[in-house]
Amino acid sequence: MSTENNYKRFAKFTSQCINTILSLLKILVQSKFNIELPIAIDNTCIVLGNGPSLKKSLEANKVFFNTHPIICVNSFSVADEFTQLKPLYYVMLDPFFWEGKTETILKTFQYLEEKTTWTLYLFVPQYAKNKTVFTELQKKNSNIKLVAYNYTVFKGFSGIAHRFYKKNLAMPQCLNVTISALFLGLNMGYKEVFLFGADHTWHENLHMSDDNILFTKVPHFFDDETAIKYVPFYKSGNPQMGTQKAHEFFNIWSRTFYAYTQLSDYATYLHRRIYNASEVSFIDAFERKKP
Repeated sequence: MSTENNYKRFAKFTSQCINTILSLLKILVQSKFNIELPIAIDNTCIVLGNGPSLKKSLEANKVFFNTHPIICVNSFSVADEFTQLKPLYYVMLDPFFWEGKTETILKTFQYLEEKTTWTLYLFVPQYAKNKTVFTELQKKNSNIKLVAYNYTVFKGFSGIAHRFYKKNLAMPQCLNVTISALFLGLNMGYKEVFLFGADHTWHENLHMSDDNILFTKVPHFFDDETAIKYVPFYKSGNPQMGTQKAHEFFNIWSRTFYAYTQLSDYATYLHRRIYNASEVSFIDAFERKKP
């Protein structure tokens, strides 16, 4: 047994060494140095996921939401709460938002352009900042300030990773935009980050057909519940690539939940805290706490 354990420890150490070296090379090639983020304006900020439970949180925490700066994500602009809460920060990560042409995406940018009457910092990956959809948005609405961040995934020793995270040169792997939003909240300097609407109950919305096609539905708090339908779970959202297999789906979400534990460790390194205040949530990496 000791031989087996020693082998596992050696294999893990070797893997960490290789991943760290490769991550350092990625930083040199992919990352833009001297990235600067907006500076925190309060001790506390709020990150809003778009899960169904956010509807209840919005009703129960009106004073709290109107007291602290808010980070929202993805298609939050299509919700009525966008103009009510006037979030200070908006985060996008998925290329689907600047490459796709769905009705929801078109409305997301239309409402950003038409409804943003306050200063809004729109965070996008550094490699996407010059995409037409973003440059045109800035031209049409001067209230929107584009902020680029390095989405360079660091895998390897956490002690080394944290140093590069802090310099905005790398990030944990973000298979969900909420991870990016939490990370940016920490790096802007907020001491406490409260997370709402991070249900992460995707496994409850799966269906496997008789011909082994994996279907899913992804409800958001702003959706008409009667309009939410099961759709094939395509790889990278592309029908030409086929649907995800069950093991691929659960592997993706395993890595997603692992990234939250990495964020928790990073917050501890910074002497800051992330609290999960979601009404419903499968995230167990953060202390559950109501404001």
